[in-house]
Amino acid sequence: MHIPPASFRVTPYGEVDAKALDALRESYETSQLLNVVDRLDACLSEIGGIGSIREDFLRLHAMAMTVLEGSPLTVTTSDVDSIWEQAMSLQEDISALCSCLQAGSKYVVPLAALAPDYQD
Repeated sequence: MHIPPASFRVTPYGEVDAKALDALRESYETSQLLNVVDRLDACLSEIGGIGSIREDFLRLHAMAMTVLEGSPLTVTTSDVDSIWEQAMSLQEDISALCSCLQAGSKYVVPLAALAPDYQD
């Protein structure tokens, strides 16, 4: 009786697709993940960090509550630009962060492709 080789391999971090693993061992540069971390750090530094985006969302929410729902002022008008300038600034930061993350995702996709296919 002929038993075909397993389509997966057991690793310390779970079972992985054997063919995908062999292909990645030949072509994947793990250092690219560290490069992504460096680029992400630079991007976050440029936009003031995740905390800054969080604060900008909260500020914009407070401004929207006042403008759209008539809530009392909670953000002093001397501390911020207009609501649309605040929104545009936040949108630019979000776009920059998304671009950075999207660029980094191309190095994550091949590792996700290690998911075993037990159908073989």
